[in-house]
Amino acid sequence: SSSPVAPGLTVAIFSRLSRAAWGIERSCCRTPMEKRWRCRLRRLQLLPILLLALVADLASESLFVGPPRARYASLRQPAVDLPDLERRQFMSEGRDSNLLQRRSSESVKDAAMAQPRSSVVQVWGVFGVIAYLSFGVFKVVPIVLDGLGAIQELWQWGLLAACLLFFAYVEGYKGFQLGFSPRVVSRAWIVSEESDELPSWHKILAPAFCIGYFHGTKKRVISSWAVTTVIFAVVIGVKQLENPYRAIIDAGVIVGLVWGILSIIAIFLTSLKDEKPPDFDPALPEDTPYSRPSESKT
Repeated sequence: SSSPVAPGLTVAIFSRLSRAAWGIERSCCRTPMEKRWRCRLRRLQLLPILLLALVADLASESLFVGPPRARYASLRQPAVDLPDLERRQFMSEGRDSNLLQRRSSESVKDAAMAQPRSSVVQVWGVFGVIAYLSFGVFKVVPIVLDGLGAIQELWQWGLLAACLLFFAYVEGYKGFQLGFSPRVVSRAWIVSEESDELPSWHKILAPAFCIGYFHGTKKRVISSWAVTTVIFAVVIGVKQLENPYRAIIDAGVIVGLVWGILSIIAIFLTSLKDEKPPDFDPALPEDTPYSRPSESKT
């Protein structure tokens, strides 16, 4: 489940760095009046960084990470004071019920995974998503390398370190590793199922299928398109910043994207080794023609 500490921590880190930066610039802006106003305008450049950090944090909380993983609670011992014989009987029946339910779930899942699947479609879906993310990385790297040379103050290096840690945790770990990456691999297994009744255009657009742009629950499809829209809005906003602030944010974005790419590769290779998809909800619609694992984690 998502942690409520991240938004407060984000505000604390960036507010402290902003106050430190403002204090440094205040000491050099005592006179004349024109220079003082110029420094005040420079201070305002830090505000978009804080706003973008909050937007990324909220997007991760509400769109990337799904509901808690434990969907079903195990049968618990009753709170009433039962005699020892009745208590033992109740616990024995609970274990038998849980065992029967678990075996039934495993048999349904094994039957679903026993369907013939195309490894070519799996690879196309997963590595199509990786290529999509890698394009963003290679496009931003030259901007970062050019902009980091504009860093002149010590507090700006601190801002860079805080930005890298923030995007590594929020975008890389929480956004990709806990939500996006296992969902991509899980949906790659789904779309690779071979049957004459399944639409072939799903396999042609397997990368978009794996991301969740179509053939998903209403919440999943809306969330996938909303995340893409937020990313484009952030990119447009970052372009309005001057260096080194633009390079600082882009460096954090690169860390998050690289984390996501590596997590997708690791989860996909693990699924191939285990010969089964990750235990994660593929978020399929109710009327899906695909076979789905039973009681997947979300």
